[in-house]
Amino acid sequence: MPTPQPITYVRIAEVLAELGMVTQEKAQSVLDSFHEPALAHEALDPPHHIAGALEDFGVAVSIHADDVDFADEHYPWLLTEAAALTGGKVTVGNFRFVRDDEEEEAEDGEGDEDDSEEDEEDEEDGRGVLYFDRNGEELSFLIEQESNDYLDMGAAQAAIEALSPDDDPRSFRCVDNGPENPPGSVDDIMVLATAEQREGLYRHLGITFCEPW
Repeated sequence: MPTPQPITYVRIAEVLAELGMVTQEKAQSVLDSFHEPALAHEALDPPHHIAGALEDFGVAVSIHADDVDFADEHYPWLLTEAAALTGGKVTVGNFRFVRDDEEEEAEDGEGDEDDSEEDEEDEEDGRGVLYFDRNGEELSFLIEQESNDYLDMGAAQAAIEALSPDDDPRSFRCVDNGPENPPGSVDDIMVLATAEQREGLYRHLGITFCEPW
């Protein structure tokens, strides 16, 4: 029985070019960016490192599971990065994050002038609603992460899926990290690809995908 071909950056470059996800020039430019060329030939392990490498080729973005300092400021950056992968077919803007307490104050029409301590606590609360425009149309996503240090990864995944370009066979789908990596334990990788390309990524690189939100 033949030994399986190790999955390296060189192999990923070959697969992405064969699937039409990147040009040969783009694939080669990523390999040329290694300061030590031998590193491009080293096997990637564990499997989620293989999926993570797709980001270097400009066909994916990662939703960070670790501390991002200020999630409400990170969402706009993340969605702008994802939209850029569409080559201008999808644009985003007018981001605003309304925390739960801000909505309640707006509905009540009043606030406590002497609540600096509560305001400081509110900055640590990540719950609220994220609003932004997609090609000029406003979208909103409920954020249910209690700490503003971390992203609501499910909401981020749904928001990125909403950036799948219209009249284009490509769509954003999240890589399945497998049962050995519970949700939130490693970064979620969102890949922009067609159904046929996702099948090719599975066949050649062993990458599987979750069902969309």
